[in-house]
Amino acid sequence: MKKLVYISLSVLCCLLATGCEKFLEKDSPVATTDDKWWSLESDVRGYLDQIYAGIPGGSLNYSWHSNSWAYWDGLSDNVVFKADFAADIANIPLGLGTTSTGIYEEYYTKTYSYIRMASRLLEHYQKAYVEDPIIKERYAAEARALRAWYHLMLLRLYGPVPIVDHALGADESFAKRNTQAEVVSFIEKELIEAEKNLPLKYTENENYRFSKGTCYSLLSILHLQVGNFKEAARYAKIVIDRKGEFGYDLHRAADPKVNSYSDLFGYNGVTSAERIIYKKGANTEAFFRNAPRSLGGQAVNSPTASLVDSYETLQGKTIAELGADSLAIYTKDPNYRNNRDKRLSSSVLLPNESFINRNFKPFSDEVGNVDMIGQTQSTQTGFLVKKYVDPSDVSRPYSGSLGFFVLRYSEILLNYVEALIEDDQVGNPDIILYLNMIRNRAGMPNVNTAMYATKDKLRELVRRERRVELAFEGGRFFDIRRWKIAQNTMNGSVYGAVDPETQKPYLVQKRVFNPERDYLWPIPLREVNSNPNMEQNPGWQ
Repeated sequence: MKKLVYISLSVLCCLLATGCEKFLEKDSPVATTDDKWWSLESDVRGYLDQIYAGIPGGSLNYSWHSNSWAYWDGLSDNVVFKADFAADIANIPLGLGTTSTGIYEEYYTKTYSYIRMASRLLEHYQKAYVEDPIIKERYAAEARALRAWYHLMLLRLYGPVPIVDHALGADESFAKRNTQAEVVSFIEKELIEAEKNLPLKYTENENYRFSKGTCYSLLSILHLQVGNFKEAARYAKIVIDRKGEFGYDLHRAADPKVNSYSDLFGYNGVTSAERIIYKKGANTEAFFRNAPRSLGGQAVNSPTASLVDSYETLQGKTIAELGADSLAIYTKDPNYRNNRDKRLSSSVLLPNESFINRNFKPFSDEVGNVDMIGQTQSTQTGFLVKKYVDPSDVSRPYSGSLGFFVLRYSEILLNYVEALIEDDQVGNPDIILYLNMIRNRAGMPNVNTAMYATKDKLRELVRRERRVELAFEGGRFFDIRRWKIAQNTMNGSVYGAVDPETQKPYLVQKRVFNPERDYLWPIPLREVNSNPNMEQNPGWQ
């Protein structure tokens, strides 16, 4: 299989003067030439699987730690991230990002390398012998949909970027940024074209591949991202109406005594119908990275008090609505009398909670307590992540077999509801229908329609539902930027659990977010310097 060589959009190989032409014909200067490579179905399929490699994972991505979405909540108000790797995720919320910060350059460069690979496959796949012409066109459609995915990710992170629809030659090195309308139109056309030759669903062994439903789901995300709410709702509704054809549904535990939401993120969820984009084996280190040190974990993700406070009581009330006395009780003991949304206990390990025969004591100063708050490889907030931390992995913390939900069906339901609300369709009964469906699955009561009857209140509700439903899956990072609320959520003090000694929430850190700059990542300095046509994002000059 050919070795992947990463290049920036400005074709850095051309700095070498000689050998540039050869590089543009092959992915490695020592690899076989195109006329010999593109001959067998295995060549096309193997190359296509390399393009899938850039889809984000959970706790495991040895070659690209910063593309592990289980850590991206550290770039939001959900988590304080601290580890001996991916330092940028810890530093950026402190206002320490620059145009030379590694994650900004790495994501930009690697994403364009996958776009280039997808373009090369589309330019050469016809040369290969594939016995079934339908399968052959399916491979091309997958590459096209993946190329759209990578452009969508660049748009969400950097804003409008140069569209690349073919493998660039040396004379095309200095590409200009396209407009947002052009990028959106390109992504939409790519996904619509790809959908034509993609199947409704795959066998279990190939469930990681993009399907028709994937394309419609990504179209919903695309239009929600840019505020085209009618289109976002339309595409999400296609997925909902055709969920039977696509094989999608909310996950339900086989045992009615088990909470279905909690069940989804353990081994029973590996084959769940909730999967839309699912990366196999991408969360095999979930236990090692998130469990407390007393259980052999590294405790890299520490949930914030802000997130914990977002979970309603079982009566459907926020703790802020309960009055001062009750608020104080739930702040000190978040799961007081087990009366909180079950998604909290499924997702967050709380102080003094027993987990796998260990009592998690972040505020205890007893000798030998390796879980004490603030220590290396220990919680920074008094809370830890429990989602995806399956107790059966305690004896194999590095080598479980969990995958990662990059996109699941509940997010499409939430996309649809949000798009309806923002499109001023407040009276549409689908809003309450699908919110109740998500809430009931987790054991929560129906929406109080007397309280949530206006656009502002429904917006408040759906944003809270997105936060607790999708916690630690990477989505919050995109949401707070899309809603333009990061200047509020990512500025100032971050708190953790209540310290029993002071009876006050533990102060973790102070964060900095510049709304004139930080809603978009910067185009990497290397790219700006090497491409005279490249325009930097505002505030990063």
